[in-house]
Amino acid sequence: MADKVIEVVDLVKKYDGRSTVLDGVSFSVVAGEFVTVYGKSGCGKTTLLNILGGLDRPTAGSVRIDGQDLAPMTEDALAEMRLEKIGFVFQDFNLLLDMTVRDNVALPLRFSKKQDEGRVDALLDKFDIEHIAEEPANTISGGEAQRTAIARAMMNDPKILLADEPTGNLDDENAANVLAMFERVREDFHATIVMATHRPNLQKAALRAFKLANGKLEETSIDLSKRTSTFL
Repeated sequence: MADKVIEVVDLVKKYDGRSTVLDGVSFSVVAGEFVTVYGKSGCGKTTLLNILGGLDRPTAGSVRIDGQDLAPMTEDALAEMRLEKIGFVFQDFNLLLDMTVRDNVALPLRFSKKQDEGRVDALLDKFDIEHIAEEPANTISGGEAQRTAIARAMMNDPKILLADEPTGNLDDENAANVLAMFERVREDFHATIVMATHRPNLQKAALRAFKLANGKLEETSIDLSKRTSTFL
């Protein structure tokens, strides 16, 4: 059996003055899976991904990433874990707009001990953005920006890619292209992907799907014979 790279047990998250966002969430993800978490806006998807990435702390419950329990880790240790093991992709791309595409992709190298060794050029080619490598990020299209963000997320060869509404600002064609890029990430980099989305039709791109509602997470059935990265 493949190793579990994400293990969540009885996860609870409460905010002062607000109702419980996550209420006893438990699930696991094995290496190489592509998992979606579907739910309406405001249901807690971002909160869940932030906890998985060590950006937020749960009120109760446990999270293990690649065998590491996040609870006792210091903020510095969590930052190191994120740098080594987790890539993030966001709805708003989060590119540095005054930098070129190439410099955005290479940005994680500034904070890691790894050398380029041709990896930047390889990622530009892998995600079909080599032709805009020297363009400022504020001049490229939304689809190009998201592919740049995915390439940047893979710069340090993470085991896990957390994607928060990565197609939320894209039309259907560019959204389908992003899903195809995620499949490339899974197959070529052997990465595990957890994608949060409010679009139910995106679930058929995944190997497993969960629905988050009222603080509860439930696995939903997927017909893998109809699995596709195209939903136009």
